Amino acid sequence: MQLTMVKHVVYLNSSQVLPPYLEGLMGVRWLFAKDPREFRQILAKQPGELIVIVKADFLGVRTAETLSSWAQSHPRLSFIFVVQAIEKAAYQVSLNQPKWLFVYESEGPRLTEIITRRIQGKSTKSRRHERVQVRAPVMLKKSMTADKAPQGGKVQFLKEGEMQDFSQGGAKVALDSTGVKVKDFVSLMYRNSAGRWVSIESQVRWVVSMASGKQVIGVQFLAVSA
Repeated sequence: MQLTMVKHVVYLNSSQVLPPYLEGLMGVRWLFAKDPREFRQILAKQPGELIVIVKADFLGVRTAETLSSWAQSHPRLSFIFVVQAIEKAAYQVSLNQPKWLFVYESEGPRLTEIITRRIQGKSTKSRRHERVQVRAPVMLKKSMTADKAPQGGKVQFLKEGEMQDFSQGGAKVALDSTGVKVKDFVSLMYRNSAGRWVSIESQVRWVVSMASGKQVIGVQFLAVSA
């Protein structure tokens, strides 16, 4: 029988209630600290590796520098930051911390998967670009760089949907129907602030299929054309 190793994970937040995307984590023994004093007490009592999940609306450089000093004093610590916004200087501090991971809370249903991968020691990268919440109609069509569209090469406009968040590197889009797959190349079309249609050549990086028959997809931007 194969035994699953339990990881000790500290939830560092003033609230002692886990958000839904953390409740589903498997193989975790939770330790709770609502402030730095309680966290230091856990450090003194708990030997071995510790994973620390820090949930914050905004992560500033002073907090990042404080945690960086803790990380240098305790090499057994790994940090996962779940944030809504990060000060640019705080992100720069993280570049020298290979055991730090930044994720934005706007990742939604993918957060459980991303955090699980990091806890299991699998490769994960920090999200560099902040995602902005939006509500904008979009159209997906066959990409000019794709050999075939998700619903067949002769189909021009594939899907109508709604862009739910947007960053410099990609977007999250809700679609009313299924059919788009991971690694599909698509053109994402939306109206910019001037009212002009903009087409962004993109690749689908992840797909979540809902029980309602809808899809939520994440796309990475490749090239922009007006």
